[in-house]
Amino acid sequence: MRFRWLVVLLLPLLAGCGSSEAADAGELADRAASIGVDPDVVYAVSLDGFAPASQSTGVVGDAGFGVAYTSPSGGLVMLSTDPHGGADAGCVAAGGQQECVAVHDGVAVRLTAAADVLDEETLRAAVEDAHPPTSDELAALFADAPSGGAPVERDDLPPSGDGAPIDPEGAAG
Repeated sequence: MRFRWLVVLLLPLLAGCGSSEAADAGELADRAASIGVDPDVVYAVSLDGFAPASQSTGVVGDAGFGVAYTSPSGGLVMLSTDPHGGADAGCVAAGGQQECVAVHDGVAVRLTAAADVLDEETLRAAVEDAHPPTSDELAALFADAPSGGAPVERDDLPPSGDGAPIDPEGAAG
């Protein structure tokens, strides 16, 4: 009988442990705004042996999100999202690279890796299981991103042209 009460009392505590809880919507919105993306395009995946390289977290294209997942052995998997969803779900392989796409709530989520880094089945399963980040995943994705606010405004970029920085005369030495 004691054992049942112990289980009943500990169950709520165990349910709150780990990273399976969705990230707070306000925190997700703040973190996404800090790099200039809509929180609806921020996704995470679970890949055994891989962790997000938070310094790679950023904007992809005009409105997507991207991050590199790396392994201690040097493996690299790129996650990118496209809010326009203009991609067919499935996997393709060419030239030693493979890419799998799944569409979640209208957002195309893409995982790309070298064929010798992950097999297609693992890549496909990961992209099909892509999800908005949990609170632990959000912390890992944005560990190196500025907290809150708008992206940094640069005053050395021209308003038109090729976007190259404006270097004052003699700045190059």
